[in-house]
Amino acid sequence: MNIAPRQLRIFLSLAESLNFSRTAQQFFITQPSLSKAVKDLETELGVALFERSTRSVRLTPAGEELVPMARRVIGEYDTGLRHLRDRAEHEAHRIAMAALPSLASVLLPGVCAALEQHYPHAQISLFDCADQAAVQRVIRYQVDFALASASPSNADLQFEEVLRDRFVLLTPAGWHRRVRKQMRMEELVDLPLISMTDASTAKKYMSAAFLQRGLIFQPRLQLDQIGTIAGFVKQGLGIAVLPYLGILPLLSFKGMRVAEIVDGPVRSVGIVRRKASPLSPIAEYAEQQVRVVADALIDKMPEWIWPPATDRH
Repeated sequence: MNIAPRQLRIFLSLAESLNFSRTAQQFFITQPSLSKAVKDLETELGVALFERSTRSVRLTPAGEELVPMARRVIGEYDTGLRHLRDRAEHEAHRIAMAALPSLASVLLPGVCAALEQHYPHAQISLFDCADQAAVQRVIRYQVDFALASASPSNADLQFEEVLRDRFVLLTPAGWHRRVRKQMRMEELVDLPLISMTDASTAKKYMSAAFLQRGLIFQPRLQLDQIGTIAGFVKQGLGIAVLPYLGILPLLSFKGMRVAEIVDGPVRSVGIVRRKASPLSPIAEYAEQQVRVVADALIDKMPEWIWPPATDRH
């Protein structure tokens, strides 16, 4: 059975007015069109709903029986539509993003500030997690997009590079004489390096860079959290080797200094999103603000933060 809500609305209006002319005017249609709509409904149901004469219109017993059912159906239909509209309005102000902690702490505060200004009722969810975990949240529709440090191999995802940041050394005061402001990869072999763990992309970047030179990357310590690394460096227990954005929040610590690795690796940072899923307006705006913040970092720190390999501009 194929009955449209509009047919039931026409039926209910005519059942109330019992006047074809008035009902046709209400729905902005001609009387012949109204008669056809009623006839089509009667044909679909297999019963007559109105008794018509030259002088009057009245409901048949089947028509009277249909009135409360039609009201209930239309009522539930309208309620369902209102719920969908309410949910759509609610969803229109929701945004979820995932990022590596080193990216979340530097890139996302500016993005969220812009979101709250442009969308006063924005509901923002952030997940700071490992690179693969961030990408998995995109795949599972848990976030609108993620900020990651490597292009994922999943064919359903796309990666847009927004910046590149260089790997650097973070040294405590006691190591400033041994670690010059500019160092080469070969000179790092004998240093007590502290890096992220094997699960991190930062460790993978460094391992690959050492292998390219026929060397093995063997850090003194491998730690999971940048804050923990900072604590060990501050106590003089080693030298951190991290992407620049990773050490940026740590530069306020007294005695810390950045040393350049002149031939070190460069990390790619970009936006990961699903290819087939269009973004909501708020998610599109958030992506745009990621690019704005990234461009500002590139302009402010050109020595350490570089534009994408294929410049967007």
